[in-house]
This record gives sequence, structure tokens and C-alpha cells, in this order.
Amino acid sequence: MKIVLTGSLGNITRPLVVQLIEQGHQVTVISSSVARKAEIEQLGAKAAIGALEDGIFVTKTFQGHDAAYCMMPPFNFFGADTPDYQKQAFSISTNYAKAIQNAGIKKVVQLSSVGGEKPTGTGVLVFHYIAENLFKQLPQDVSVTHLRPGSFDYNLYAFMDMVKGEGFLKGIIGKLLYLKYYGLKGLIKGHSGIILSNYGGSDKIAWVSPADIAAAIAEELNTQQEEKRVRYVASEELTCQEIASILGNAIGKPYLKWVLISDKQMKDAFMKIGASEKIAEEFTEMNLAMHNGGLFEDYFKNRPAVLGRVKMNDFAKAFAIKYKAQ
Repeated sequence: MKIVLTGSLGNITRPLVVQLIEQGHQVTVISSSVARKAEIEQLGAKAAIGALEDGIFVTKTFQGHDAAYCMMPPFNFFGADTPDYQKQAFSISTNYAKAIQNAGIKKVVQLSSVGGEKPTGTGVLVFHYIAENLFKQLPQDVSVTHLRPGSFDYNLYAFMDMVKGEGFLKGIIGKLLYLKYYGLKGLIKGHSGIILSNYGGSDKIAWVSPADIAAAIAEELNTQQEEKRVRYVASEELTCQEIASILGNAIGKPYLKWVLISDKQMKDAFMKIGASEKIAEEFTEMNLAMHNGGLFEDYFKNRPAVLGRVKMNDFAKAFAIKYKAQ
């Protein structure tokens, strides 16, 4: 089968390319980076260099393929050049839909997210709702799997500075926080590092490894199903404190805690790292949906019968390596 993939050689697409090549498929990988061309070809795939915002390029590249894996490129939500990501998601999804129909492709896997069914209440994730709805409008004879993964494990790297006790956790502020959550004995013992967010503690989250997402995509591309359906993917379901304990044990901080802060504190923190007020509000809204269970409501109603192979203990090993290297 001839399959076109988006996502360049990112965390999901790289292992997906390897799996599909090993299965004997002919694979084309779309990337916006010329520097990726040689690397893609070394894996045995064909490289198509161009932008997903370019409808003519996408249509031309999809020609001659039997199946497609479609994802949104990562958006830069921080800094002065924050895009209109909802408009961009609509534009790219429209390019995909036109290219799929023009090429006569009948098998599609669309990468969405938990919360992809929600038009509001999930902050920045609302663009997945926009994309899903455009793909649902494809002709009836086009098979589409809306793949909704849980929270990516590598997003936990964003807490690295907190875990190390760096940034605003240095000095008197850090000592006061450690005293509050670890007590005087903990402070005397030198306990440091803490995860702070407006979701955490006993909140239960479905976490997923990119490797398990890649395996699910490959499985869907090889199935004979002829319908439009939703599939959830997760590697493990854990509370935030369970995750903190696993990461803490891996780095020699078994006492590590993940505690809740207010929505206002969360919004202020996002703005301090470069988010606009609008984006800060939307990220805070998404985190709140994780805390109150709204984001994972449909997931827990339709959770996968089998969870992925890569567990948090596996990710913790990679986290520990990066922790010690910094």
C-alpha cells in the first residue's frame, strides 16, 4: 500500500515510518524542513518537502496514494508571533480534505486528542474539534479513524525546571514552598523540587507514549474497516501524584509532590513564560478541564480495552537521563 504521512520525523511519525516500511508499505513523508530530506530517505521513505498551508502542494503530494495519516503541525503558542491557530487548523484541514478527495484516498487516520469532541471548554485543544468536523464531512466511502490520544508523556518535560527546583523556586520562595509541602523535616533534609499546576494531586490522567500512538496508527492503516470512528489511545492511567512519585524515584527525589495551584496563579505563570493573555487563559482552561474531569469524560466512557506497552516507568528512565544531563 502507498501511504502518505505528515508530521515530518517527529516523535510519532519517525517510529511510524519504521513500522510501515518493515511491513512492506511504500511511504511518503511530508516535511517542511529540507534538512530532513536525507534522513527520511535513509529510513527508506520518500521525502516531500513543503508546507501544509500550501493546498496545491498537499494535493499534488497525496496523488497516487492509497492511505493518509494527517496531523496538525505544532503551533507556537508562546511569544509575540502567536498564530491564529483555529484559522490555521481550519485551513490545513481543508487542504487535507481536498487532497484526499482529489487523490481518491479511501483510508485516513486523523490525529486528534482527548476532548476532540468538545467545541468549548478545552482551551487551545479546540482546534482538534475543528479538524475532526472537517474530516467527518468526507464522503461516506472514505474510512476515517479519529485517533484521540491521552496526554503525551513528553509534555512532562515542561516541569523539568520545577522538578530541579530552579527558576522561581530558587531562594526564599522555594524554601517557603518546600516548608509548606514537605515540612520542617523535609526542609532540613534538603528536599527540593515540586510540580505546580491547576491540575494535579489525585487527578487521574490517561497518559500516552508517542510510540504507542505510532503503533495504533499503523494498526488502523492496516485494518479493513470502512467507517468513520473514534479510537482512544493511552499507555497508562495514573494520578498526577503517582506520576510525581515515579519521576521522583527515577531521579532520587522519592518525596516529589505534584500540588494544585489556583487558576489565577496558573494563568500568571503562563504569561510569565511568554504567552499572551488569551493563550494563557486558554491553557488554564484546558488544565482546569483536566482537573475537573471534563477533558477525559468521554475517554473514560470509551476507554481502550488494551493500554499501550510503554509505561510511565519507561518514560521516567528517559526523564532521569535528561534531568541529570542539564
